[in-house]
Amino acid sequence: MTKSREMTATDLPDASEVPTARLHALVIGERNVATYPLPDTGTITVGRSPQCEIQIDDASISRTHAAIAIGPPLAVRDLGSANGTRVRDRVLPRDQAVEIHAGEPIQVGAATIIIQRQVAAIRPRRLWTHDYFEVRLEEECARAARRDLVFAVTRVHCTAQVSADAIQHALGEVARLSDVIGEYGPSEYEILFVDTSPDDVELAERRVVTELSRHGVGVRVGTAFYPRDGRSADELMAHADALARGVAHGDLVEPDGEPAQASAMQDLYALAARVANGTIAVLILGETGVGKEVIAEKVHQLSPRGGKPYLRLNCAALSETLLESELFGYERGAFTGAVAAKPGLLETADGGSVFLDEVGELPLAMQVKLLRVIEERVVLRVGGLKPRPLDVRFISATNRNLEADIARGAFRQDLYFRLNGATLVIPPLRERLGEIPGLARAFLENAARQAALPRVPELSSAALHALLRYSWPGNIRELRNMMERAALLCPDGPVEQRHLPIEKMRVTFAAEVRVPAAPGRDDGAPSASNPVLRRGAKLSRSAERAQIQAALEKCGGNQTRAAKMLGIGRRTLINRVKEFGLARPRTPR
Repeated sequence: MTKSREMTATDLPDASEVPTARLHALVIGERNVATYPLPDTGTITVGRSPQCEIQIDDASISRTHAAIAIGPPLAVRDLGSANGTRVRDRVLPRDQAVEIHAGEPIQVGAATIIIQRQVAAIRPRRLWTHDYFEVRLEEECARAARRDLVFAVTRVHCTAQVSADAIQHALGEVARLSDVIGEYGPSEYEILFVDTSPDDVELAERRVVTELSRHGVGVRVGTAFYPRDGRSADELMAHADALARGVAHGDLVEPDGEPAQASAMQDLYALAARVANGTIAVLILGETGVGKEVIAEKVHQLSPRGGKPYLRLNCAALSETLLESELFGYERGAFTGAVAAKPGLLETADGGSVFLDEVGELPLAMQVKLLRVIEERVVLRVGGLKPRPLDVRFISATNRNLEADIARGAFRQDLYFRLNGATLVIPPLRERLGEIPGLARAFLENAARQAALPRVPELSSAALHALLRYSWPGNIRELRNMMERAALLCPDGPVEQRHLPIEKMRVTFAAEVRVPAAPGRDDGAPSASNPVLRRGAKLSRSAERAQIQAALEKCGGNQTRAAKMLGIGRRTLINRVKEFGLARPRTPR
């Protein structure tokens, strides 16, 4: 469940009741070392199962190995583990609690746990700039995509001013050395929790609130998890910020609730309105952050089904097993834990529309089952024998090249034809420069209203010039994030260049990628066969392939840097690399 809550000092125990000495569990395994913050009271479990508060991924550890009671006094007991629990060189009898002291090692399988009491005051942690935080977040997104990891981004919004020392101590209390703390703006902070479970993040949130409550400061927190709530830095930050502020999260909504309009987009919305009157499936294509979700909802609202249910489903956020049971439902006894029948999400949307976001991420097995639903208009619950009739309209969206995925066997062609009844292609923001001034001012108005600012900041000509030169790899979502932060940084004056992440933007201001010289030419001068290609230009497939190859070589194979140089999203670059069959250069060792 996504974390979003507002907390004040009245929600918490009196500050005098909160112990100043925090308990931490230091876990030393064969492959890594980790630290877990512990609650002030209660019992925690240790084991290999994800349900354990201290999860140790080691074959010598039982799924539920031992339990530690947080005293006073501290005590540990074995829960019938296969390899036993040892304290003071003796094996503990099953279910017999043994008192231990802080600093005393507990042997569980091949791992050692030491409960430590941190009495000394914590040295204030450094607050990084938002620019550095955003770069670090982008790196973590790339790492998580390669290794299939989960991490969290938390936005902390203080309802009153708090001293720098207080916020550094409060955030440093919960953040590990591997975590990153950033200053988003006045009374706005952000934390990157690396390789952290949702339960640990929730505990960290509560401890931040506890520390700040001592200063009489109320706090709103919002947390976004990768990949459930987003796969890019812009998506995660926008989601966490929307939760912290208590506003609805969408791709692009102006103050009047209508999507931004411009000549190119007016034609697109007119086409969407015509398509909405029918019943055919709609496929929406475009890069991350261009507003696909807004277009999808517009199609539903303008259709005859506008008053019926509208189901949003992120196909990339759920595992294959969970996706099947959530989509189709299940019958009683279909699997362990299915004590009662449950209708699937598709059934709850009967008569309405289903929006399949990131449909290109669907596993092949799920593609087959979804194809049957679309063709036969029936749904079969997991463990069920009798299909149930279903009346829904499917609206899909993706930033992937599905035709290229079909060619390499990653997406079913028959499903593509069923979903692609009508196609709406949203151009990236760098091809809609005329919209940027209006969008930027609209986002400043939204931000000023949400933050209760006395006036809406104006946009200086220098700042607008910088916005128009930027390539916008995160598209409209990135522009919104940038304007919301700028409004916080300059509540009493116009938005200047210094209020923008100008260092990040400069990377793409004058960047250009040179195609390798044609055979027989080595001077590198621009020519018909050796052009200087700039982002935003409409390229032929051969020119685009050459541009991407040149960018990868220039960046030593680093896809994140190459994507920034080209002014496109990293996922878009990866899709193009696969589509063109390019080999990524390796950095020399």
